Amino acid sequence: MKKIMGLMVALAFCAAGVSAQGKGAKMVKKIPMERDGIVRLSIIEVHPQYLEEYKKIATEVGETSLRTEPGVLTMYAVARKDNPYLITILETYASQKAYQSHIASPHFQKYKEASLPMVKSLELLDQVPLNAASKIINVIE
Repeated sequence: MKKIMGLMVALAFCAAGVSAQGKGAKMVKKIPMERDGIVRLSIIEVHPQYLEEYKKIATEVGETSLRTEPGVLTMYAVARKDNPYLITILETYASQKAYQSHIASPHFQKYKEASLPMVKSLELLDQVPLNAASKIINVIE
């Protein structure tokens, strides 16, 4: 199970990183996760009439964050098969400082302002890795 979870996190990072690099822009070198790093699941319920617009701006902020912020390690969004309006984002940040920098960034502020009327509910769930030795690493150079 530990190996599967580690592989899922690595694949999520790869997929997010590949997506971020898909626009041809070079990705910043990532910094290692520190003791106060954050692993979070954001559960977002989107109003149905805004789903396509929300997916567009969420993808844009995720790609920009991964491409430009050294402390944003993972930003991987998925929608539930049985309820596409329920979106889960796996986010990992190298430190509390990296997270504070992220939420103060112009691209996140633009996302927050634009998405506010689109979001029906938001739940931020901080997580603890099951295997403390697991590390989010930069697998894309």
